Amino acid sequence: MRIKGEKKEIDYQNTELFFRHRAEKYKEENPYSVTMYQDNNPELVKARNAEETAVLVPQLKLTEKSRILDVACGIGRWSDAITQEIDEYCGIDFCEELVELARKRNAGKSSRHFFVGKNTEIATVLQQNKKGMYNRVLLIGALMYLNDADVDTTLQQIVSVCEENALICIREPIGIDTRLTLKEQYSEELGEMYNAIYRTRNEFYQIFLSAVVSAGFQLMKEDFLFKTDALNNRRETAQYYFIFERRAKI
Repeated sequence: MRIKGEKKEIDYQNTELFFRHRAEKYKEENPYSVTMYQDNNPELVKARNAEETAVLVPQLKLTEKSRILDVACGIGRWSDAITQEIDEYCGIDFCEELVELARKRNAGKSSRHFFVGKNTEIATVLQQNKKGMYNRVLLIGALMYLNDADVDTTLQQIVSVCEENALICIREPIGIDTRLTLKEQYSEELGEMYNAIYRTRNEFYQIFLSAVVSAGFQLMKEDFLFKTDALNNRRETAQYYFIFERRAKI
């Protein structure tokens, strides 16, 4: 079902099943397709990943003191993208099968950690695993799988585990003209039922005002991620990013 303009909730049980099935389709020769899809077009997956990381990694302003929290980390795609020396990378994902793949792919890397947990329970997951605060947060393609109330909760959880000086990078597909909800929509491309909510840029801005800006973060930059139709091959949605930063008052 394709629902335009209306606010409809999606069923998380279906989403959980979807991602377990995605983990079963993992292939070493095209690993990122697990969460970037395009199973039959590995070159597009590589091109999108290369462009995304080329655009966003420099904006993270990473140093050897950077402590990165990757929310909805999947198989650790962004762990692969962070090649410079940092203090720590910690990935959290609700799908146990994806986390297990991430752990195997990062075996032997002492500064890379992966835990199973929901976006709405980030602080608890970190506390249970004796982890502290973070100064860089990645939230890549995750909010589309959450209903509105849990989007707010996720952002509040993220803010609660941020150091005083911190940067948050959010990348989401947005509805270009209107909000679009796919509810139990069969995808020929994926061969499964798919559920997702594509919010507009203005909807996100209102959400961020209450959950992120109110906590002292400023929106430093926002833009469409892909500049060519070849990389963004959807007519109703497009990949968009927001960079927020908070700095301690002197």
